[in-house]
Amino acid sequence: MPAGTEYETLPTQEEVLLSIFENLPTGILVLLSRVVAQTGDSVIITDTEGTICYVNPAFESTTGYSQAEALGKTPRILKSGLHDVEFYRQMWSRLKRGQPSRGMVINRRKTGELYWSQQTITPMQDEAGRLSHFVSVSQDVTVLKIKEEQEFQLQLARDVQRRFYAPPPKLSSGLDIGAASHPVYETGGDYFDFIERQNGSIVIAMGDVNGHGYGSALVMALTRAYLRSFVSMDLEVHEILGRINHMLLNDLEQHQFVTLCLVRLQPETGELCYANAGHVPGFVLRSTGEIRQMLDSTGPPLGLFPDSEFLTPGTIDLRAGEMLVLITDGIPEATARDGNQFGQQRVLDYVRAHASESAAEIADGVYQAARDFVEHDPQDDDITTLVVKLESVRNG
Repeated sequence: MPAGTEYETLPTQEEVLLSIFENLPTGILVLLSRVVAQTGDSVIITDTEGTICYVNPAFESTTGYSQAEALGKTPRILKSGLHDVEFYRQMWSRLKRGQPSRGMVINRRKTGELYWSQQTITPMQDEAGRLSHFVSVSQDVTVLKIKEEQEFQLQLARDVQRRFYAPPPKLSSGLDIGAASHPVYETGGDYFDFIERQNGSIVIAMGDVNGHGYGSALVMALTRAYLRSFVSMDLEVHEILGRINHMLLNDLEQHQFVTLCLVRLQPETGELCYANAGHVPGFVLRSTGEIRQMLDSTGPPLGLFPDSEFLTPGTIDLRAGEMLVLITDGIPEATARDGNQFGQQRVLDYVRAHASESAAEIADGVYQAARDFVEHDPQDDDITTLVVKLESVRNG
């Protein structure tokens, strides 16, 4: 029948199947008819010219075309326009040779929506071995393809962020540096960094994007890029925060923000200054374990207000044996089953009790202590710890 004409009387499913499977017993034919009608995969049967003579109910629900609309047409009604002429030429070449065609096809529903289809088209022959029909069985795998694409994008983000979370470099013979970051998902919004300047000073960063997951990881990567760019301009830490805030105001969606604590440390002299944009307090601990300085917030989080100012408290001259500890809020806010939180005091208690260990061991140990506290219930926030131990300074 020429493509585009209408059937005066629609053939029954049994009649179509009987024309293909003429020698099957009636009982088997009836069973086959039920299988085709009830399968969740779309089934299309065409003649040798590609004219549709049967579609099953799954085809109707998947494509949006009724049986009456499909009969007499060709599968071109599903054509997406995303496959080139060569794609179809090769497919028809295989079918005309009596070989099945298998592959992934992008089709278009009646509504115009695209969907991915895993399709197998099988040429059917009559008793004389002549080509009589084509039977196409396809499965809508759009959800799986979207999931695969998301997994691919997550893997890319995970690989990039893994480099961000690499062990800190050996920046100075007088420093022992350790950091540990544990995101909730494959990627996270926590951020730490160590950036060495030409004058020998080091800018140490600890940040946190509100929320967690892929979106927060993208904002974190953007913040990192801005930070490293402005650090190279030899700005003071409070000026760097102001520049980053100005940039993020144009980038972040409403209700998104970044907390960021920046510390500038001169290892040779032990001179330290900081500015804190809404981040949880850090600590400078004496060699005895006492708190010498809390690195409290000196301005609001980044990305919220255009006129934000960030103060820099006075310079601190660190001595050999003193320690810098920075964390994200996922540690003190880790909550046990009874509702109690791990809190800053437990962080300090752990650091004091393990002060003789390396900075890396302390950083990872704080995380393990917080996880033990919540009895290893599912983690609900990214967790990052950074520790810098001053082993020696020129003025020490």
